[in-house]
Amino acid sequence: MQSDLDIIVEQERQLVFTQFDEDIAFAIGAHVREAGRALGKGVAVGVTLWDRTMFYGVTAGASAGNRAWVERKSNTVRLQMKSTYRIVLERGDKPRLFEDSWALDPALYVIAGGAFPIVMKGLGVVGAVATSGLSERDDHELSRRAIAVAIGRNPDDLALPVV
Repeated sequence: MQSDLDIIVEQERQLVFTQFDEDIAFAIGAHVREAGRALGKGVAVGVTLWDRTMFYGVTAGASAGNRAWVERKSNTVRLQMKSTYRIVLERGDKPRLFEDSWALDPALYVIAGGAFPIVMKGLGVVGAVATSGLSERDDHELSRRAIAVAIGRNPDDLALPVV
């Protein structure tokens, strides 16, 4: 069976936008928010380009803490240019903080799954979709599924296997 890490690398390679605007950002955020609501869970979602927040929404039960997680996860995508769950898996059992030599404030960066890069064809990573409120694997999948739908892909394609 293909590992989660291999699947995530392929997700990042294939889930690429040819265009991106405020309406697409809203559709992605609304998709994640509705999925969280359907699960009956407190979920926060942020859709961010590096120069601004394009969407932020929550469901009942989400808190200000979830907003901080969304922001920290998005910052980590910007730093590493890949999904945060991929970073978790690549690090294995290393601590969930960046090493001191990176001189990064843990209030601004976190190693926790749930943020997926917004990749533009011909440009690369320009932003992130970050979800907080579920397990990091499930947060990752909510973000990834919303991106797949937004670019017209079947959201079940490239899904992580159900565990």
